[in-house]
Amino acid sequence: MSRDLVDDILGRVSKFASILGISRSELKIYSTLLLDGRSNARDLSRKLNISYTKIYSILNKLEDRGWIRKIGKRPVTYEAVSLRDLWSNIKRILELKVNEFEKEFIEPLSSMIDSTSAYTVVVVPPAGLKKTLIDVLNEPSNRYLIAISFSELIDEEVYQLINTKSFNSEVRLILQKGIRLPEKSSIEIRILDNMFGSGVVTSSSVMLVIRSHDNLSSIISNHRYLVDIAQVYFAHLWDQAIPISTNP
Repeated sequence: MSRDLVDDILGRVSKFASILGISRSELKIYSTLLLDGRSNARDLSRKLNISYTKIYSILNKLEDRGWIRKIGKRPVTYEAVSLRDLWSNIKRILELKVNEFEKEFIEPLSSMIDSTSAYTVVVVPPAGLKKTLIDVLNEPSNRYLIAISFSELIDEEVYQLINTKSFNSEVRLILQKGIRLPEKSSIEIRILDNMFGSGVVTSSSVMLVIRSHDNLSSIISNHRYLVDIAQVYFAHLWDQAIPISTNP
């Protein structure tokens, strides 16, 4: 993999990683160790043009995160853990951040809301994903904001349901580049090169879908703040996406 391609990938993911407190320098050092193999601090400093004193603090942080490990002594060399272990680590970080956000922000605000306005957050197993997707699309709503990055989500049944909703409601659909619809559509569609996951946002709920290993899994919530956040994020993606007038 060329260095330019790695830099392009880092440029695209670093803005998301920063939300989790992960710096671009950390991503660069990890990817270098993963792709080029074991190295010591001095060689990494020279190769990546990071000061010798700074690189030690980053290496220590990566070791504390469990992304890399020390090998041998004098000079100490470092190696990257596998991508599978890294992804498990990042998911734990994400879970901790979400729990912290819920504890520090969602729960205090929720306590100020009338107890009758209860909310749910449900994890959907892979086997129930399509049924849940159809249930969400069947909810009454004046707007359906849909992002599809996994082609298996948009089969004929789901497509026809989305198309039907466009007769009486506003429907906006973002497709990841390369995904094709079963037939030409009059739905307002835009294209993005890459998306982290898929999702549907209605007036009252949000469903998020991600790929974990080889399976798609999802969470669904009717929490007002999560719905609002999802609507704002969709608007951000919509502004970045490229409009099309016909089936991609």
